[in-house]
Amino acid sequence: QGTVYGPSFAGMWGIIPFVLVWLPWAHANPLSPGNGTADWATANSLVVVTYNLYWWCVSDEYGNCPQFAQGKGFAQLYSRLRQNGPFDLIGFQECDNPGQIIAGTSLASTFGYYTPPAGNDAPMAWNQQKFKVLEGPGVQWVAKDKYGDRHVNWVRLQVIGSSDTIFFANTHGPLDQCGGQPGSKVAANYISAVNQHKKPKDAVIFTGDFNCGSNQDTIKDLSQVLKLDATDSSYNGADHIFSSSGVSVFWKGASEGSPSDHQLLKAVLSLGDSPSTCHVAPPHNGGCCTSCRYNHYCPSNKGCYATGQSGCSGGYCPAPAKEVEMVV
Repeated sequence: QGTVYGPSFAGMWGIIPFVLVWLPWAHANPLSPGNGTADWATANSLVVVTYNLYWWCVSDEYGNCPQFAQGKGFAQLYSRLRQNGPFDLIGFQECDNPGQIIAGTSLASTFGYYTPPAGNDAPMAWNQQKFKVLEGPGVQWVAKDKYGDRHVNWVRLQVIGSSDTIFFANTHGPLDQCGGQPGSKVAANYISAVNQHKKPKDAVIFTGDFNCGSNQDTIKDLSQVLKLDATDSSYNGADHIFSSSGVSVFWKGASEGSPSDHQLLKAVLSLGDSPSTCHVAPPHNGGCCTSCRYNHYCPSNKGCYATGQSGCSGGYCPAPAKEVEMVV
């Protein structure tokens, strides 16, 4: 049974996105860089997802989403999540009951999760087979809008069998506070929440439905401190995954998120910078690699691709079933 943190709350309508951590990108459905992200991801990679669950409608809470009544919406939601797994870190938004989602997605035996106090709609979950909790979970207020207070939720995790530590944070940001002084203030509050609770050696992974696009001041200011690793196109790009320096992106992608009104945004991350040069130089690597950790062979065109980079022949080449470092 997974470990549960925080009070249980159900029936509360909120604007809770759901965030997952896993590391490859794909625009296909399900979201995967190849036929199986489980085979593609390496032992030191993290699969991160952020996903706004659209709870009030998926649950037909007010009787105005009859297409999702009698559990039909949740059945579709569970199926969508299963299609896009496995996961390591999950950020939820508009999620009134993370325990229900974890159980319905068959993750209860392996995942711990945090249910924040009522009014805080951004719960989070983590793979207990990969992480142990060092500190938290905790909450810090960042803003207020017409729906109430908005928070950053966080937990400090250690990678099992490693000295690597992660500060994992998740939020559902305020509405209409993205530009100018209000936007900069919210960004400063996000940064303060992270800095007050993380430890010096922690890698930071920050997920959420920030309710702000990449070209707006909140995200621009936050991007000066954390790397913007992934963004979807929901509501002009409201969902984001950030990380600190020293975390590299192997893969990222957004897929169809129905029954939610948001896409499912996913990234595969690694705790360590990728080397600045390829192990195999062009033309021997197919001519498609400029910066990579590994070179992958593409049977379809006899070329290769750099992990996390554009692939061969103008496209993204799927990895083989197992990642192979061709030449050191």
